[in-house]
Amino acid sequence: MSGMSLLRALDTQDKQETARILETMPSEVSIRDSEDRIALHYAAETMDLITFQKIYEQDPTLIDCQDKNGYTPLLMSVMGGRTDLVEYLLSKGANLNHVDKDGHSAVHWAVVCGQLETLSFILSKGADVETPDLLKASPLHYATATEEIANEVALSILHTLIRAGANPNCRDIDERTPILWTASNEVVIGNLEAMTSLKQAGGDLQVVDRDRLGVIHCAASHGYHEVVFICDNRLRTASHCAAAKGQMRMLKLLKQFNASFEIQNYRGDLPIHEAIQAGCKG
Repeated sequence: MSGMSLLRALDTQDKQETARILETMPSEVSIRDSEDRIALHYAAETMDLITFQKIYEQDPTLIDCQDKNGYTPLLMSVMGGRTDLVEYLLSKGANLNHVDKDGHSAVHWAVVCGQLETLSFILSKGADVETPDLLKASPLHYATATEEIANEVALSILHTLIRAGANPNCRDIDERTPILWTASNEVVIGNLEAMTSLKQAGGDLQVVDRDRLGVIHCAASHGYHEVVFICDNRLRTASHCAAAKGQMRMLKLLKQFNASFEIQNYRGDLPIHEAIQAGCKG
């Protein structure tokens, strides 16, 4: 006998030692580490479904056991994209709507960790797509700020949330919507595509936060010059609006940022047409 604890065996992915301890000392499934995690938390990260089931069966009352962060075995499984474990836990009655100490739900974690398959699964099982965290940020907010996730996956996550009914105009504690989050992030999922998708879903491009900052303010603060290509519901770009108001200085600035002057609005007008109608010169 090596004297290795169950948690240690799970942490090192030692299946043989894990099986031995479960057979000889099953009570170890309830032992907690310094972060209050138990065997189910570890197994959600390191073990196959069969081993996970054996651990659960030793003490089913631990199904929704929380660690110091408020993470349950279900949340840990979602973070790791272990849809098989999530499905098993739900079949045993795990709480799908549990939130951690920061108010983050299973949907939040599926989004942040880029777990598209698991996200789709928990939404199909009734997970709330709009539960806000303690800062009132919804999963859709976080879908616009994903890092280290492939653009294609990140956009699919955004679209999945929208199809599930996520409100594109929901507001966080600072009155910021997902569109404002998109405009404020430098390393994100292809801001232009994300903002366009949110706009098409009903997102308000004219929205401002509690400091009265709008899309242009946020974009300018973070060097996101691509926002000048965004069209409103009349297919007008920033170039159209500047031309219509005779803002020649702004038009020159937009040109410096390579804004297109060849995009037509809903009437088929180019920015030059707007400028002529406004009686601009120069």
